[in-house]
Amino acid sequence: MSDLAFHVRQFVPDAEGEELEFRQNLLVARDYAANLRGNVHSAWALELAAEAHETAGDYVFRPTSIDRLKIVRAYCRNLVQAAMLADWLDREGPA
Repeated sequence: MSDLAFHVRQFVPDAEGEELEFRQNLLVARDYAANLRGNVHSAWALELAAEAHETAGDYVFRPTSIDRLKIVRAYCRNLVQAAMLADWLDREGPA
């Protein structure tokens, strides 16, 4: 069992298969977003990273459907990517 699976099963002991995978992905997204929050310079990027961090944290252990977990995972991944792009745009300055 991976470390992430161990953490998920502490709060969602019956998680298996896709559900476990999506919940592990949300832990990764939450941690990645937290790291971004400390490393971006753009206020815009900070807001996007904070939203990804909070949303992943809200859903990772919440009882919900696999379909909802799939959507939340996509949402958080897209927010993280948007935060990275926003920070790049801010660092590059006006075109």
